[in-house]
Amino acid sequence: MREETINRTISALHENGYAVTTFFRTNTCFDLIAVKGNKKLIVKIYENIDSIRKEQGEELRKLGSVLEANCVIIGKKTKVFGLENGVVYERYGIPVVAIGTFEKALENELPKVRHFKGKNIVEINFEKLREKREEMELSMDELSKKLGVASETLYRFEKGASTSLETAKKMEEHLHQGFVKEISLLGNRPEKEEFDEEPGEKLLERIRELGVKMALFRHSPFDAYGSAVEGIFISTGKGKFDIPRKAAELKKMRGASDADSIIIAKEFGRRSIDDVPIIFEEELYSISKLKDLKKMMREREENEK
Repeated sequence: MREETINRTISALHENGYAVTTFFRTNTCFDLIAVKGNKKLIVKIYENIDSIRKEQGEELRKLGSVLEANCVIIGKKTKVFGLENGVVYERYGIPVVAIGTFEKALENELPKVRHFKGKNIVEINFEKLREKREEMELSMDELSKKLGVASETLYRFEKGASTSLETAKKMEEHLHQGFVKEISLLGNRPEKEEFDEEPGEKLLERIRELGVKMALFRHSPFDAYGSAVEGIFISTGKGKFDIPRKAAELKKMRGASDADSIIIAKEFGRRSIDDVPIIFEEELYSISKLKDLKKMMREREENEK
């Protein structure tokens, strides 16, 4: 069943002009990155959204912050109910939707209903409501009687309070105008956030000493994302099987994000693989400036071509 959702997700993204890079590995916090112009989406797909672990959710949100990308989780059900189309749920600060909601959002048909503490609620555009009341030359008490709601309720609406979809529809029908706010599921590109976490691993710590601030990851195809003018995806690798596998994933990350990537290894028979520079431990300790590391990376990228 998850396979069907995956196929629908990728198909919908392609149909709407997104370039899609997939990362279907075990225990990763995301499944794909989709890019269209300056829009960037990071997507994780679940059958049961209650299987999302806190550390994975937090890592997904962190990756969205460093890449300035919108994160969304697509699911089918919880342990007790199926996800409704047109409703936005939430896990660890990340919007969660059914595949139908996601498909419509790609076509700019945005959801309006949010699931909050077991209830479906909507947000009222209080400015439009106030303008409509003033246009009708009605006091708050007069309009509340016309709508059949308490004046205190109407007052809360004009202050931005949420309500049920049924109440909102009733109000819209009476006033012949829409007041429910759409939820910008895939818009409003988030601002980039910088992290400076201590790796606790000597090779990563050495790169940090060169002036690279790091966001650390345990459930991703890389160990860290470094901020130093340009972003850098960083992995540590061991052995002839581990390093090529990590290089392939890092190459995909670079294609999806325009960031640099490197692998730090104790030793390996090559200085780059799949256009990803490999920096050896002894080399890392022989340099003292970040510009020297970048020069070494550029040289190895050029030699690979």
